[in-house]
Amino acid sequence: MPKKRTVRRMLITHAAGLLFFLILSASTAFPQHGYQIYINLNRVIDDQVEVRIELPPVAEDEVEFHFPKIVPGTYTIYDFGRFISGFRAFDKDGNQLVTDSLSVNRKLIRDAQKLSTISYWVEDTYDSKKGNIVFEPAGTNIEDRKNFILNTFGFAGYLKNYKDLPFTLHITHPVNMYGSTALAKTTQADSLDTFRAANYSDLADGPIMYCVPDTTSFEMGGAKILVSVYSPNAVSKSNLVSGYIRETLEAQKDYLGGQLPIDRYAFLIYHFNGVFSGSLAVGALEHSYSSLYSMPELHPILISQTLKDFTAHEFFHIVTPLNIHSEEIRNFDFIEPKMSKHLWLYEGVTEYAAGLAQVKYGQMTMKKYMEVLLGKISAAMRYNDELPFTELSKRCLDEHKSQYGNVYQKGALIGLCMDITLLSLSEGSYGIQALMDDLAKRFGKDKAFQDDQLFDLIAEMTYPEVRDFFSQYVEGNSSLPLQEILSQVGILYSPAGTSAELSLGNIHFSANLSDSTVVVTDTREMNSFGKELGYQEGDIIIQFDKNPVDAVNFEEVFEGYKKNRQSGDKISVIVLRKNLDGKLKKQKLTGHALEVKTLSPMNLETDPNATSQQIALRKSWILK
Repeated sequence: MPKKRTVRRMLITHAAGLLFFLILSASTAFPQHGYQIYINLNRVIDDQVEVRIELPPVAEDEVEFHFPKIVPGTYTIYDFGRFISGFRAFDKDGNQLVTDSLSVNRKLIRDAQKLSTISYWVEDTYDSKKGNIVFEPAGTNIEDRKNFILNTFGFAGYLKNYKDLPFTLHITHPVNMYGSTALAKTTQADSLDTFRAANYSDLADGPIMYCVPDTTSFEMGGAKILVSVYSPNAVSKSNLVSGYIRETLEAQKDYLGGQLPIDRYAFLIYHFNGVFSGSLAVGALEHSYSSLYSMPELHPILISQTLKDFTAHEFFHIVTPLNIHSEEIRNFDFIEPKMSKHLWLYEGVTEYAAGLAQVKYGQMTMKKYMEVLLGKISAAMRYNDELPFTELSKRCLDEHKSQYGNVYQKGALIGLCMDITLLSLSEGSYGIQALMDDLAKRFGKDKAFQDDQLFDLIAEMTYPEVRDFFSQYVEGNSSLPLQEILSQVGILYSPAGTSAELSLGNIHFSANLSDSTVVVTDTREMNSFGKELGYQEGDIIIQFDKNPVDAVNFEEVFEGYKKNRQSGDKISVIVLRKNLDGKLKKQKLTGHALEVKTLSPMNLETDPNATSQQIALRKSWILK
């Protein structure tokens, strides 16, 4: 899905420049501890905006200023310092300090005790030609007078060892634009907004989208929900989009026990017009109180299921990793990240819950859900099934980068197997819903678990057998026992494979109910059995292996032949064939039965012979 867009540029006006200067000069009106960040969206030059930051006092002689190498939720190194130019540092009198580039993301500032402010220019990622394309929901967009996507980590960095101080962000914007976000916001004037965050992690956790406002708000499960839409040609509208989001949240509210575990949430939806130059144009990224979406500009009804699936997945991230996470996630290192081994939980269980909630609370049929699971099973086969999932997680940035996509496939299937295993052990009273709720209560946003202790902890909270499951299928390299697990809830899983059966000759034929005939229509791909018989196009089959054939019973006759005969048996077929004068004449064909290999597709279906115990467990799994 390549991405390409024409960027519209506008030169700065003297008035806008003066306004920016006045705003910067008025910084004394705000608290001077922490960081004060100033961005003027009225001043776009060469598709870039300038950022100015007033910094907290520094005790060291030298200090590093960092731009993120990676950000939470992406599991990919993007090096946001690549998009920064003109980096300069100043003392309180405006004198420039000496700086050095230690790496693309690290700037060294000398005489740091004199440091007062820094400034630099930011290029957006959406239409960048720098390569290593940034996943759009994690990127930045500067579309002058049209749209600004401010993933704040793409515009602002932090001083090393000073990341936990407060951040205040001041944004000057065109008067006809509105900034949608879940960050704490104060509107200072028609063209000035102020946003506050307790620390850099909270700032990075709050994307902002500026555009001509198209928003819809509603309340759900104790939370105030904002849906903000940017559609360049007004094809999509927030009131339509919010209808599908509301349906999804209704199911998730019920799944989570009737209340949403947050007080607010913002859905920021960017619709792109045309074809992007990247390969990851469609997607979404989660945050604690919001999620940002990149989707094609189509009428919402045409992308309704995709929108529901994205919404379900990203919103469920409020449970994990946002409220259930290891120390590696809680103390995220934007420069030298240490990855957790629990992507099966953060992404896999989230993906599983997103689908389960839809089917369990009436947003998806059971038949459709079986198709979703089959898709996961099929997609997982493209990855290395012998790679332990914990190893994939720890090395997903480098050695196992190509295997990351499996977290949404096999990771979801791990969630499925865990859920049914827990339900089976508890006789239907305790599944993965209850487990996630208990883990969230035990930990929460501000308390992390130790990465190496989670499996033991879950086993202590539930059943010892669960530890064996983790050892074998998550830490180990064994394939998930899908047939065994699904059979516990009365679901028959037939893996794809090959089987041997007797051939009819590899011909094409039609059954005509009007005259009850079975007619050979195509012999171009006949195998040796068909050639030995000598079928011809137009032959009317009236007898096969001594059994009469017509348009009603042909399937029964052919299946009987396949079950009762063996390869090499002599077979006779009687057909009606036109002779030279055009009249139909009976003709006997003979050959020897031929066994061929056929591909049988994988399949999921409910077991018609399921026991009452299996049916009861299925109800506890899939019904509310």
